[in-house]
Amino acid sequence: MAGSVPTLYWFDRWDERIGLLRVVGELIHTEELNGEDTLEFASYEVPAKGDRLLWLDNGTWREHVVVRTDEPVAGLCSVYAESSLCELLDDFIEEAQLVNRTAQQALAAVLAPTRWSVTYCASLGTAGALIYHQNALWALRRVAEVWGGEVTPIITVENGRVASRSIRLDSQRGEWRGLRFTYGKNMAGCTRTVLEQDVYTALYGFGAGLPFTDEDGNYKAGYRRKLTFGEINGGLNYVADESAKQVWGRWNADRTAKVHSFGQVTFSEVTEPERLLALTRRALADAVQPKVSYEVDVAALDGDDADLGDTVAVVDTSRSPEWRLTARVVRRVRTFGELVVARVTIGTVEPVDYAQVSALAADVATLRDDVVGIDGNLTTAASVTVVENTVTTAIDDLDELGDLDF
Repeated sequence: MAGSVPTLYWFDRWDERIGLLRVVGELIHTEELNGEDTLEFASYEVPAKGDRLLWLDNGTWREHVVVRTDEPVAGLCSVYAESSLCELLDDFIEEAQLVNRTAQQALAAVLAPTRWSVTYCASLGTAGALIYHQNALWALRRVAEVWGGEVTPIITVENGRVASRSIRLDSQRGEWRGLRFTYGKNMAGCTRTVLEQDVYTALYGFGAGLPFTDEDGNYKAGYRRKLTFGEINGGLNYVADESAKQVWGRWNADRTAKVHSFGQVTFSEVTEPERLLALTRRALADAVQPKVSYEVDVAALDGDDADLGDTVAVVDTSRSPEWRLTARVVRRVRTFGELVVARVTIGTVEPVDYAQVSALAADVATLRDDVVGIDGNLTTAASVTVVENTVTTAIDDLDELGDLDF
């Protein structure tokens, strides 16, 4: 076995010890924020689907579940395993109406049908979400998205086996270690990706749809207007970054002044203007710089080793004027062999399938808020039913495509 490859303790799906699963050659561990956490390696032994692999990673226990094996008639077995969080795919939530809940309460609700508990939850304020006919892993990712947290699975081991499985939800994983990365035109082994999202220096923020009513409180036919925050923001329904305008704005018609580049964000479940203002300000902080990522060997960083979620100062000297960005380690791939070789992605990670489905649900929810019945009496319950059916059908279609062989 290669010198730096971790020892894999092998258990069956019932947590009964089988022995050690020997790795032949290299082992690759890939992880990203609120996303992928996988192992890939080759072995002489053939583990069964659902078997569990327990290993120690710099003092932290990790557990992975075998989800796929490639078994040639002659030769090594290729093993692909995912974080044991994947077992939450088998836990089902019929309905959880999370209205004005803290992140701690939301986590407890979505983990209730599982064997996972909450070990720590940051104070992330109150928010709301509707979880309807979803697996627990989808629900966990949704809670992290709505409340703005980042998930870490916590595994404790006693007497040579897993004693507990729990979730840690931080406002932000990682830390500032003084890491710095300078991108130059001739740097080898580095890939820069500039994503297609636009840069905005000002954002309008919209919340839940508000119904039109008459003086007696009766619903009136027509469209619903969305919640705004102008009444607590000096009459402005947008937030702006004046410094960013000087860099990413544009000239007015006669080139006498720079003006903002406007965008908009909608938080269809927010009903308080104060929270809407706070969320829009947070979204603006992300929108005022280009969505760019750098994939680079850890050795190219000035400073200590990088962990997932760490903050990195980035200077891109290939741009004029040069870009000075604050970015994070959003993905890390480590290859364990004779040595450990780490490659990280700094900056922006593209949304995974879960996030795309969540965006679909949010878009349909926004549509629900914008439309009322002809008689003006469309109730929230009725509109929720329409949304649930629409979203469920769309997601079922995605699942059916996933079962096809291409």
